[in-house]
Amino acid sequence: MPQHSALCAGAIATLVLMAACNGELTESPGNGWVPELGKGTVDMTTQANFVFADSVNIGTAQAPAWEVAGIQGDARLKDGTPAVGTPSNEYQGSFCGVSAVIGSGQKNQNADFVVDPNINWTSSLPASCQPARAYRIYLSGPGAAPSSVSPHTVFRGISTMAIGETRIQAVQLGTAGDLGIGLWFDDAYPPASSLLFMRLPNVTDASGRSVRQWLIQTRGTHRAMGVVSDPGGKGLVPSGVTYYLPFAMTVTEVPYPYPTYP
Repeated sequence: MPQHSALCAGAIATLVLMAACNGELTESPGNGWVPELGKGTVDMTTQANFVFADSVNIGTAQAPAWEVAGIQGDARLKDGTPAVGTPSNEYQGSFCGVSAVIGSGQKNQNADFVVDPNINWTSSLPASCQPARAYRIYLSGPGAAPSSVSPHTVFRGISTMAIGETRIQAVQLGTAGDLGIGLWFDDAYPPASSLLFMRLPNVTDASGRSVRQWLIQTRGTHRAMGVVSDPGGKGLVPSGVTYYLPFAMTVTEVPYPYPTYP
């Protein structure tokens, strides 16, 4: 069975990916430290672990059709060591320079999942963290060489989702800085399709805690509209060219106190 066999395109969900790159929208998760009466400050920030699937079911649960993912990770574990088996393509906030936090949605903090795979990376990190973490995007299909990208991305409002809740929303993947092309998963630009986001049942982490988990994946045509800089200086505009990029990603919260590496 291919990796992440539960990732079926028949599920209905939502994701909003917004990127901080070349005119695309950006937002930070907010200050994670909030006052608590009589106790100074309490860390409300939740780190996140996220894993890209190697293959995606573009069919249904009843009639699966598995394809190689068009967006993958860099085949490493969260500490940067090579992945063997599962999980592969794993990242975690505060590991190897990765930033991945989930706002609580409480006490003036937003409810977003904000991720950047290399924003805190430096060459002084341990050897397993070299080179900097990135994703692989197969713009020309899995048979061609992938492009390496490290977009800053915001998944809006995930902390507000109840178990089993699903949404569908447009996504702007901020790859314009790395690729010269932004990628918009958006039903408003056919044949591109918006993404799917689902709150999964809680899972038990290594510390025995019940933690939240989400699934993010493509749906519909599994295509993103390519966007480029407007010659008139009006930001990014659709190019009319779409890219077939099926992908799936599982996001799991890592509550405080959370591990770090190094």
